[in-house]
Amino acid sequence: MLSCATEGRFKQIVSTVDPNINDEITRLMAQELQSRYSEPQRAYHTPDHIAYMLNALDLAGDPVHPTIELAIWFHDCVYDPIKGGPWNEKESIRVWEDFADSTQSRAMADLKPSVSALIQATILHQLPDVLPEGLNASQVAVFLDLDMGILGESPEVYAKYAQQIRQEYSHYSAEAYRLGRAKVLESFLLHERIFLGPGKEAMEQQARENIRGEIIGLTV
Repeated sequence: MLSCATEGRFKQIVSTVDPNINDEITRLMAQELQSRYSEPQRAYHTPDHIAYMLNALDLAGDPVHPTIELAIWFHDCVYDPIKGGPWNEKESIRVWEDFADSTQSRAMADLKPSVSALIQATILHQLPDVLPEGLNASQVAVFLDLDMGILGESPEVYAKYAQQIRQEYSHYSAEAYRLGRAKVLESFLLHERIFLGPGKEAMEQQARENIRGEIIGLTV
């Protein structure tokens, strides 16, 4: 995997949860994640996306809750642009829960519903009505904002992201993609806030400018 999204990083977070988990189980899961995120249908939802989120998490400088980092690793591990959501999220949850069960660790089992709930929350990218056990609203917002962070990057970085999303949906005609993508983008703008955590005003403004720019590009 690229950058900080390494096998060693994955082993570290698993060991943080329970140092007694079998190393071979962890190693095989790390390799499976690398394989999944490197599948040919992916252009944006790759190891780079995981590395981006982990790097942003590190830069925040706050103590990392294991639930958040595990959700980062697993949230897009199943990604089929044809089947789409919520199928992808539900299958990603299945992979996560199978791994958690395979560790035979009580500590990992205790985290299983919370990690699953975070992955589930990426379907709508809104705070769930019932917060995952052990997490507060601010921590859930951190995870969701990390996943959406690319929207608030510079126009150049955003343009590359938009191009990569188009690649992932290359099975759609230009017209079908234009209509579908514009609908998704417009739904983002309808949210009172794209970013849910505090201190994100600049990113919020940049994200809305980026999204409006992409919509204009889709309609000309």
